[in-house]
Amino acid sequence: MKRLGAAAVLALVLALPAAAATKQYSSGRLALAIASGRTTEHTLNVHDAGPVSHVAVWVRLSATRVGDLTLSLRAPDGSAVLLAQHRGAEAKNLGTGSGCGGRFAVFDDAEGASLADVPAPFVDTPLKPEDRLATLNGKEAQGAWTLRVAADGTGTTGTLQCWQLDLSRNVVESRSAASGRVAATLSYREQDFGYRDFRLKIRRAGRTLFDATPGRPIGQGWRPVELRVRDLDGDREPEVLADFYSGGAHCCTYSAIYRYVGGRYVHSTVSWGNPGYRLSGLDRDPRPEFVTADDRFNYAFTAYAFSRAPIRVLSYDRGRLRDVTRRFPGAIARDAAAQLRVYRTPQARADARGVLAAYVADEALLGHPERGWAAIDRALERGELSPRGTGYPVGKAYVARLRAFLRKARYVR
Repeated sequence: MKRLGAAAVLALVLALPAAAATKQYSSGRLALAIASGRTTEHTLNVHDAGPVSHVAVWVRLSATRVGDLTLSLRAPDGSAVLLAQHRGAEAKNLGTGSGCGGRFAVFDDAEGASLADVPAPFVDTPLKPEDRLATLNGKEAQGAWTLRVAADGTGTTGTLQCWQLDLSRNVVESRSAASGRVAATLSYREQDFGYRDFRLKIRRAGRTLFDATPGRPIGQGWRPVELRVRDLDGDREPEVLADFYSGGAHCCTYSAIYRYVGGRYVHSTVSWGNPGYRLSGLDRDPRPEFVTADDRFNYAFTAYAFSRAPIRVLSYDRGRLRDVTRRFPGAIARDAAAQLRVYRTPQARADARGVLAAYVADEALLGHPERGWAAIDRALERGELSPRGTGYPVGKAYVARLRAFLRKARYVR
């Protein structure tokens, strides 16, 4: 067995915030020799306590013959899970790249495929371990986790370059916020980036007036983003604002807003779609504005990657959000200028339909739609509105669709 110095044996890198129930612990860059007849070990020391709810193991190693290797994971209580035993035949590596760079071979119970059924270097799908990693669920997370790589056969050599441990703990997490007499706490459980058991508690003047599941979309993919207590309508009575995000490359942000009415809290919900929002004081009154973008423009004229949306400003008023965009010409003008800057980039010139639609909408909000249509005419003459193979209207058909869209959305009459 290869023995390592204390500094090399215990390594810990936290890739996620300290409060998270799921973290990724990494060995960092290694250069531990793998040789026939020997076992190479490396240990990660987990300081976070709580029962395990999910484990995945990421491995990056080079070897002259993967089929000679046996990989296993040992938990702090001594329990061992066999990850791979003499699988991979003549393949040379698990993962690609060097150190912790490149791609990893990932052992995970969820929808895993046998290592014997996946082509080298085993990075295209999660790998199903020989034993179930779920047998570690419920065990204490805190302590030493060890990856063991045993090399059988003759002449097998290689290097353990990096490994990582994805570890979820079954613990209750919470977010809290307060303002004046109002305090709110949102609690939940998270496992492998799936969220459940949401609970929102709102206290006012020391009394609990709401204690239930928050208004939100159903599904574990939604995760909490922010919890705020803030006076949204300027009546000196703070509202509670809970934000959630669907996850994924884009889309969607969702908010539940709780308002104190007649001795209890009632809520309204709003889906922000792809743009999300930010709270900003655009004027001098005490009420913040919700600054977002008009999500109706995304996918309306081109693919999402080329879509742009004009600014939209909303004000909260007694449980409702009202469109007040036209009250802020300065913000609209800045957004229009930003659309033009994007329009001048090479990517936008490859398909200008999305950004010019947003620009025309901004100029219409400012009362100058002719400026936007002049830009459309120039782009039409240059052929910038007729990219190939997009499945969306091009050229004059695009212009006609944009005009109808802006009328229907009440940007122009």
